[in-house]
Amino acid sequence: MPEAYGGPLGDEPIAIELHNTVYAAGGTVVDGLADPASVDAWLEGLAQRLPTGGDPSDPRPTAQALVALRDAVRVALQAVVDGVPQDAAALEAINRAGARAPRSPIAEWRADGHPVAATDFHGASRADVIVGALAADAIDLLTGPRRSDLRACRAPGCILLFLKHHPRREWCSNSCGNRARQARHYQRARRQSPS
Repeated sequence: MPEAYGGPLGDEPIAIELHNTVYAAGGTVVDGLADPASVDAWLEGLAQRLPTGGDPSDPRPTAQALVALRDAVRVALQAVVDGVPQDAAALEAINRAGARAPRSPIAEWRADGHPVAATDFHGASRADVIVGALAADAIDLLTGPRRSDLRACRAPGCILLFLKHHPRREWCSNSCGNRARQARHYQRARRQSPS
């Protein structure tokens, strides 16, 4: 069993979780997908939110495939946050990743004779299913109603994104909120103290 993922992992959409695998820790930018062990740990942390299915002979995407998709997702989501036009190459990379696992709904019959909804990935590998799901979530974020709720954390030194679920939310986490409040308090105290 892989070690626990050392980077931020919350309850954001999986495309934002992919974006946030580049994060700041102690003033240093960290790549949370720098090696196969960290990739395994990150995927294990997301396992309950990733679709099941696909040919198990290729069970995990490579770090290279995830980083390539992450780079495109970072460019595309940041363009939304910044309100600038999308980069065509980033969108093409996301679309290519989404096409790795074509899917369609199917009905499967359970042993009790009742149908249950399932997904047919048309022979895609497990790795392709995972990459395709991450890309599909990015496409949904870029084109759907959640787009207007995408935000960059306003805490000093934080480079993470989040979806704003509450009108007053300004930070990706409580710890970033606390750090931002402490920084504001420190600045006020410095301005008020006699020199």
